[in-house]
Amino acid sequence: AQLLRLTIGKLSDTGITVLAVTSDASAHSVQMAKALGICIDEGNMKCTFQHPSSSSQQIAYFFDSCHLLRLIRNAFQNFQTIQFMNGTAQWQHLVELAALEEQELLGIGRLPSKLANSQKHILKMNCAAQVFSESAARALEYLLSLGLPAFQDCIGTIKFLRLISKLFDIFNSRNCYGKGLKGPLLPETFSKINRVLMEAKTVFVTFSDTSNNPIIKGKQKLGFLGFLLNAES
Repeated sequence: AQLLRLTIGKLSDTGITVLAVTSDASAHSVQMAKALGICIDEGNMKCTFQHPSSSSQQIAYFFDSCHLLRLIRNAFQNFQTIQFMNGTAQWQHLVELAALEEQELLGIGRLPSKLANSQKHILKMNCAAQVFSESAARALEYLLSLGLPAFQDCIGTIKFLRLISKLFDIFNSRNCYGKGLKGPLLPETFSKINRVLMEAKTVFVTFSDTSNNPIIKGKQKLGFLGFLLNAES
């Protein structure tokens, strides 16, 4: 935290204004964020810290969206079932989807075949983006429409995948010409982006495991709280 403040001060001396800082979502980064004055508690979120060279300027703090996505994927895989206000998301639906792809019965919404026997298998980071994707959600919708028994209660899983996918698109935006939620934050896109962020703030606090324990108060909360902090920033 001290080195970061020093660096920001040196940049300010050369005329460069630092508006935001992005870190990975490791335990060390969380400790650094707290040392800077960032608060990541759901009921008391503080997403900015004081600029070391300007008493009137605050700097926003972000966690890297790829790391947050991996943490949520790991939490989902560990819990197997996540309950929330709009339904229930089940990891087994993704396992069944991957199994169908492995049997070459499905040609849409591609997921890694390793997911089929992955109760304790930790997927690679690029696979996390495939899990939480619009293509995966559409694939489940298609299977639901076919009336397959294994997918008859997958509406909650579809909603869960879509919400995380939208958040990832917003915070993984990479250029000023992006379309939809992958586009930059502008006056004309603010309403659409803010609607997703407000939905996340409303839904995330209702996430619980099968014993009704709130997930954002448990050991695997950082992925979810990280996205809420990013939303505040």
